[in-house]
Amino acid sequence: MSSSLIARSPDLLRLRNEGFHLVLQGGYLLVHDVPYVNPNRGVERGTLAFRVDLTGDIAVKPQEHTAYFTGKCPCDSQGHPLSAIINNSTTAVVNGITINHYLSAKPRTADHLYQSYYEKVTKYVAQLEGHAQHLTPSVSARTFPVVLADGDEPVFAYEDTASTRAHVGVPTDRLRSQRIAIVGLGGTGAYVLDLVAKTPVAMVHLWDGDILQQHNAFRYPGAVSLETLRAAPTKVGYLVGVYQAMHRHIVPHAEMITADNAHLLRDFDYVFACVDRADARRLILNALEGSSTTLIDVGMGVRMNAAQELLGQCRVTVVDPGRDPVAIATLPLAGRDDENLYATNVQVADLNALNAFMAVETWKKRSGFYASRSSSSLTVYATSNSTMATNEVAPCPV
Repeated sequence: MSSSLIARSPDLLRLRNEGFHLVLQGGYLLVHDVPYVNPNRGVERGTLAFRVDLTGDIAVKPQEHTAYFTGKCPCDSQGHPLSAIINNSTTAVVNGITINHYLSAKPRTADHLYQSYYEKVTKYVAQLEGHAQHLTPSVSARTFPVVLADGDEPVFAYEDTASTRAHVGVPTDRLRSQRIAIVGLGGTGAYVLDLVAKTPVAMVHLWDGDILQQHNAFRYPGAVSLETLRAAPTKVGYLVGVYQAMHRHIVPHAEMITADNAHLLRDFDYVFACVDRADARRLILNALEGSSTTLIDVGMGVRMNAAQELLGQCRVTVVDPGRDPVAIATLPLAGRDDENLYATNVQVADLNALNAFMAVETWKKRSGFYASRSSSSLTVYATSNSTMATNEVAPCPV
């Protein structure tokens, strides 16, 4: 949908900000990915269509209470058609949009009209989604899809002249429509963001519930000011404030990934897991099972030898949608090593940056940006001998 029209229409902007998948076509507002129950009591996703009433180029109060639906017959949780709102079920093409059902759900107002598109869309969605959630509680129409940039709202705050000057437009475009999630912004995750924000990916979502603290500043890109530390922002809030100056589509989630929200990661093309807890890593891995999402997991190990010198190691593991057991075997999914100095907030920003570089390089290879002769699921770097090795068989201890 035209980003400029959404930006000028407060209720449409609210819908988009809440994660609804909006598209404008043929004078209709399409809301995709709406969960509903089919006659076989299966949960599917369909599309609601609403005529758009405009004053100039701003959406105003809807002038009709009806809607169209594209999909199978919407039913309640028992598989019975929603006869209370289904006016008729006849397949037709309206302004280039194939619709299957004509719906009528009047609001309780004197004129039987909704006061805004926000009210109308959310009420109709609730009529369908509620029955689907009875069968699958986690399903939602708020999918936070990729918002494609147009001339009015480009991905970057200013033009990427470097790609055109270097004639790397073709490989760069392979990143353009991707949806990226970064889980964990304690150190390595912040450097991953620093690198990803300089690419034209459609959207970057950040998950971390922690407050930015003093020890974090010594692991972060750039310099965190004393005033910022005193203000105690969330990590994701601070980072969005920094990187939205360049990349417009960075979305903060000031919360940890839990069993209640881990399913949201399935909507992304790539998830960078930058966590240091085995239970969080295992939760992410399990949540992505059966999805088309690729997981890129990072890990660091820092120990002290007898000569009081640090021994550092960085790991990157890739778990593709095929979920190769060899790749999964390299993930630390149990326990936590108390001898790992990294867990004590040792300041090794150079290793954080290196670990992030390894992860982002891996992502770009998988995306066809960099040429690669292999698709190894494991890459490990050790400071003791300055070696970068790949191994798809032996698990890594980090």
